[in-house]
Amino acid sequence: MHSSGQPDRPAIVVLSAGSREIERDVLAGIEEEGVPYLVVPGDAGVSAAELARSAALRSPLHVGVGVGVRGEVCVQHAKLSDPLPELSSGSNPDAAAGRVLGHNAARIVVGLPLKPDD
Repeated sequence: MHSSGQPDRPAIVVLSAGSREIERDVLAGIEEEGVPYLVVPGDAGVSAAELARSAALRSPLHVGVGVGVRGEVCVQHAKLSDPLPELSSGSNPDAAAGRVLGHNAARIVVGLPLKPDD
């Protein structure tokens, strides 16, 4: 809630401690699905999965994305206890994987089937 008493704008929260290039690709994927997002700097000493969990808990939409210091990406829903392997990039992400994960974060919000990671 804002200090003016207005509720937070519904958005996917992206906690990013990593690569600006991968972050840009994730955000492009979210934008292409038409879902708003909020980027917040993340702690470089925390894994992408932990960042994603924290982001999901902060998001009014209950979906968060974590971008780790090495560019790894993880998407998390607040109601899941552990990240799903298909919603994580692993340790060597590329631009296409980041973009697909951005799409999938947004698709969770709007209720569309997830895009496969080719």
